[in-house]
Amino acid sequence: MHAIFIDAEHRQVSEIQIENSLQAFYDKIKCRLIQIVDCGMDADLIVDEEGRLRDWKVGFQLPDMDGIAGNALVVCSHEDGDFIDCNLPVSVFAERVRFLDLTKEPLPEPRQVFVPIEGEC
Repeated sequence: MHAIFIDAEHRQVSEIQIENSLQAFYDKIKCRLIQIVDCGMDADLIVDEEGRLRDWKVGFQLPDMDGIAGNALVVCSHEDGDFIDCNLPVSVFAERVRFLDLTKEPLPEPRQVFVPIEGEC
């Protein structure tokens, strides 16, 4: 599958070919769980779900988005939710990514929400 790799560790944005599998995503962005973030333009970011809980020293930010700890993949998705090739030009992201040094610009702690459940379970 064609994707765009945002490599915060090496401060690079590049086009890659990657197997369309969870294990390939985990290995590439160096995580154990993924989270999907809609980044507009009919594209999704695959990011480290535990990024803000881990000791990432690097990350990145796109305009009008919170910062992301770690690396990410940009993919597109079919209307049924399956990931498909990202045919957007890499320059669309390379020009907009702002890499972050999280030792100097730490991200806010993840928000924890408490939702009371009323009634019997």
